[in-house]
Amino acid sequence: MTPADCLQQRFDAHCRGDYAALYATYHPEAPFLHYFPELDDYLSFARENLSAIQLRSWRCTMERRLDEQQTECLQIIEFVHGGLSCQALESALLLHTAKGWLYHSAQKIDPDTLSVPLTQVDFSHFDQAADKVRF
Repeated sequence: MTPADCLQQRFDAHCRGDYAALYATYHPEAPFLHYFPELDDYLSFARENLSAIQLRSWRCTMERRLDEQQTECLQIIEFVHGGLSCQALESALLLHTAKGWLYHSAQKIDPDTLSVPLTQVDFSHFDQAADKVRF
């Protein structure tokens, strides 16, 4: 399995409403899991919040290997939330484990702040971003 395969699994699990499978793609050290250390808590959150988001499409536009155990993937996600069509742009960090590639965290950029089409965004846009919060 590749890092992009892990991201595809996450997208597919969300589309199916299989939030347990989505949860299983998180790396044990993912910052997000500090809020949901137990699957049952995450499932309650997901049913209340994620179920309101309809994913339309996902694509990985670029990858960069940081080292043998870490890869970043740029991904564009199109979705509908509250009746509005939206796009998300993120640099996802995946870590390799004995279970394969797992999702650690992501840095997001608001697509509305960019002066180039999303398909032309590269890692330099994330590297130069003023706010580099990963979650």
